[in-house]
Amino acid sequence: MICEWDIAQYLIFSGNGEPLIYYSHLTSIAIFIGLLGFTFLKLRQWPKNTFRLMALAYIVWLFCDLVLWANEGISNVMFFWTIINLVEPLIFVFAYAYFVQFVEGRSISMKGRWLIFLLLVPTLIMAPIGLSVIGFDYTDCDRNVVEGIAAYYNYFLEALFLTLTVVKTVNLFLTKKVVAQRNKLLAVSVGTTLLMFSFLVANYLGTVTGDYVTSQYGHIAVPFFAAFLAFITIKYESFEPRILLIDTLVVALFIDLLSLFFVRVENYQIYANVVAILIMIPLGYTLLTGIRREVRARKEIQQLAENLEIANKQQVTLIHFITHQIKGFVTKSRNIFSMTLEGDFGPISDQLRPMIEEGFRSDTKGVTTIQEILNAANIKSGKVTYQQVPFDLKELIEEIVKDIKSAADAKGLALTFEAAGDSFTFNGDRQHMLNALKNLIDNSIKYTPTGTVAVTLTKEGSIFRFTIKDTGIGITPEDMAHLFTEGGHGKESIKVNVESTGFGLYIVKNIIDAHKGTVRAESEGAGKGSTFIVELPA
Repeated sequence: MICEWDIAQYLIFSGNGEPLIYYSHLTSIAIFIGLLGFTFLKLRQWPKNTFRLMALAYIVWLFCDLVLWANEGISNVMFFWTIINLVEPLIFVFAYAYFVQFVEGRSISMKGRWLIFLLLVPTLIMAPIGLSVIGFDYTDCDRNVVEGIAAYYNYFLEALFLTLTVVKTVNLFLTKKVVAQRNKLLAVSVGTTLLMFSFLVANYLGTVTGDYVTSQYGHIAVPFFAAFLAFITIKYESFEPRILLIDTLVVALFIDLLSLFFVRVENYQIYANVVAILIMIPLGYTLLTGIRREVRARKEIQQLAENLEIANKQQVTLIHFITHQIKGFVTKSRNIFSMTLEGDFGPISDQLRPMIEEGFRSDTKGVTTIQEILNAANIKSGKVTYQQVPFDLKELIEEIVKDIKSAADAKGLALTFEAAGDSFTFNGDRQHMLNALKNLIDNSIKYTPTGTVAVTLTKEGSIFRFTIKDTGIGITPEDMAHLFTEGGHGKESIKVNVESTGFGLYIVKNIIDAHKGTVRAESEGAGKGSTFIVELPA
């Protein structure tokens, strides 16, 4: 029997092998090179190093296997058989290491690495001394090899790592309490297991049956599972099975259609088309059901938004009604206390006067609190209007400081005001600005047990800078995050100021924003004082 073998070009191109071999191997090499490039993108943290090693090992294995199919030189075949037997178990080692690092968030322990190395030692010894291939079958022109003990030992290692992956999956699946973690674990374990299984079955079936052409379908599947692993690993932090399924099917369909460029045999083109149809069925179903679900969700969200808007309007109306009514009652009570103190109802005894004064102060605070809630409701509903008229900002602050100084004196605080410059004409709503700046100064006085409250006003270029620096309780980073939000209370603020509504600074920010300015707070932490800074366009 005379067998004519083509001389291979570049080791791997010849007419000696089946066209399917090039389809399975070159397509897989191209996909794995693409996946290697994918690992260098700036994406979320994932076990990219072990994935790279696994991909590199498989690329080397595919190239060496192409040499075995295409090359006519026995010396080349023997050399590359040795390389294959050295590289093949590493694919499974790196796949297992990838799986462990993903599901446990850590690399394999040093003890585990030494154990794996000891398992690889027989391969490292047997492969170079010719125990991978002990002969060739020359009864036909296929020149199939007769594998030695090194090859079968590799099959044992591959089956072992596959089993370890399955066992670890079952063990972790039974212990994971959170459903989302179970879903992630199941997805990555299925991808890793199918990748190992496809590779192992493809090789072992070729060895047992001698039909190495059919076994190539297993190698065709390997890059699909590798791509699946890459996708689920990148997306595992926000894992969504439906989105993941669509992504995977789209990539698989793209790979399948791309592979048609490498197919020259009509039967293999039919196989590729069948695969494309099988991919399109779940992809189409998932997309259509997803679109329907999204349309329904959008309608529900729109309805909820409309209901929420109605509820908000009703809430604002209710707040206005209640607060107006309460404000009327409290104002009437305060006026009675005021008239009593002024003697409109005749003289009052010294014993009764302190109680009436406290009633007057309490009702005055009540009116202020109610008005603050009303202002916040008006701001939220967009009912507040601002008159833009020029006024002197320095005079406004002097008026505020004069009015509020008695509160500082009552606590023994040194309230000071300094203005650097002459012209402080500002265009805005004087009354709203008075309320905002007074609120800030009053706030510093309330939260400063002892020490000073220093108010300054400067003009720097086209900016008016209003600053309040106190020696008060300070602001923690936690409180700073929601300082100017609606209803925002500091963690300890209620203990210091029991009358706080949480709307004061929210109102201040909205007024300053409406005047195209900014307001911010600075503090080194609890007990270290605070600084409030307002900047307005000059």
